[in-house]
Amino acid sequence: MGYSYSNTDRQNLEWFPRDDSRATLLAIRVKRGAIRGISSLDIGFEYPITALAGRNRSGKTTLLALAACAFHSDSQGYKLPGRKHPYYTFSDFFIQAEGEGTLEGITITYRILHNDWLPSPRVPEGRGPAWQSRSKASGGRWTNYDRRVPRPVVYLGIDRVVPHAEKTISKSYRSLFRRVDEQGREEDVRNAVGRILGVQYQAYESRQHSRYRLPVVTHEGVLYSGFNMGAGEDALFGMMSVFRDCPDGSLILIDEIELGLHEEAQTRLIDELKAICLARHVQVICTTHSPTVLARLPPEGRIFIERVGTETRVYPRITPPYAAGKLTGKPHPELDILVEDEVSHLIVEASLDPDLRARVNIMPLGSSIALMRHLAVRYKEARGPGACAILDGDKAGDMPEHLQAFLALVERNEEKEAASEWVSQRVSFLPGTTWPEAWVIDQLGDPMRSRLAHEFGMSHAEINAAFEQARLSGKHNEFRRLAQIFSYEEGILAHQTVKGALESNPADIQTLCAFVRDRLQPQQ
Repeated sequence: MGYSYSNTDRQNLEWFPRDDSRATLLAIRVKRGAIRGISSLDIGFEYPITALAGRNRSGKTTLLALAACAFHSDSQGYKLPGRKHPYYTFSDFFIQAEGEGTLEGITITYRILHNDWLPSPRVPEGRGPAWQSRSKASGGRWTNYDRRVPRPVVYLGIDRVVPHAEKTISKSYRSLFRRVDEQGREEDVRNAVGRILGVQYQAYESRQHSRYRLPVVTHEGVLYSGFNMGAGEDALFGMMSVFRDCPDGSLILIDEIELGLHEEAQTRLIDELKAICLARHVQVICTTHSPTVLARLPPEGRIFIERVGTETRVYPRITPPYAAGKLTGKPHPELDILVEDEVSHLIVEASLDPDLRARVNIMPLGSSIALMRHLAVRYKEARGPGACAILDGDKAGDMPEHLQAFLALVERNEEKEAASEWVSQRVSFLPGTTWPEAWVIDQLGDPMRSRLAHEFGMSHAEINAAFEQARLSGKHNEFRRLAQIFSYEEGILAHQTVKGALESNPADIQTLCAFVRDRLQPQQ
């Protein structure tokens, strides 16, 4: 029930960390000082599309601005209509009104995959990942603008969704817009927006006056312009025009990417962007409050940002349900149980009695390494609800590797012995020595299979054949395959089979309950 990687996802994951001809942005660090409350930040990018989720005031838009200032361009570089320069500076985003404090004492570093570095001990051949920094001393200016790595950058703010009918300047120019020669590229934009909205447009053209553009389409024989489009439709034509016009390898930054779009359109938009990223090796970083956007991206493309007091916390590879829970602001129970995915969640939840379930919060976070890193964050915080991790059974033999992932985030060497003891008390494993879906199917004996055969109106032989097909469908795909065979909702089917497997293994239930109950006891 975890994320199902498409071929496009796999190909995007393949090129993204390897193509050094695109000046790919791999990480941003705020090493010194604070900018809009963000300090000591380290955030990495693992996929061509990264969605930054978080509550208001968490710093998402600030991170987009920092990314925009990572690169430079010459005077002939691509720029949005109306922009003076084909690059961005900090003064484009960080503006102080009278009485506001100035930005100073700040150092920001960028890790960039590039093929034209000045050779140095760190990049002896002049290509590969390396760091560049921007600094602003007290009373000084930002340093090294002209030494920035060249790359086309486009920033799309939320003003893109303001309808033309609400823009005074557009209304003033409504009779002056004239068609722009798009050299045959109108069809690409028309088809892309049509796929996203599920609409078949007969025609599309872009009209322009000065630095302002107006989309005009024909649908079912009716011609209408951006003055009579909804905000989402109008914004999509603008966004897809940017993706069509910008050079290959561009960095596109989009604030609140889901604005004006219903959920199905959000899903299709992400699919469209994946295909564009693969074809043209562009990079997209966006902000969102939408679990739908997060769910359509692989774990490598999801990051949750949270501000707690003066601290900014980054949760990479967050699961959409966990992000949704954080965005709703639900209270945290006594203990957070970290698990890898929704099937692990089902096994733990079904194992606990009602009293224990009421006192815990089970959180699917992604990979086992992600769980260990999250535990390291909890260890350093030394406050808030307790936390433990229950990893999949097939990870038991990899405990040394997981311990290293945990200790890598414990900076002080003198703390590592105590940290090892702390984490060893807070990690356990699901039953079995295989991944959860395989363990569940293997534990379903004849009595449970006969019961399922009765419930689904199938013969015992058909049930056995279905489980055999599921086991052959590949790791973590078993329940999805069963749902297809039974024509049944995957979540309900998974719950029934998990419950049946646990009924056959009461000792495993007792072991899990004992572990959780011990973690709920006050720690000495």
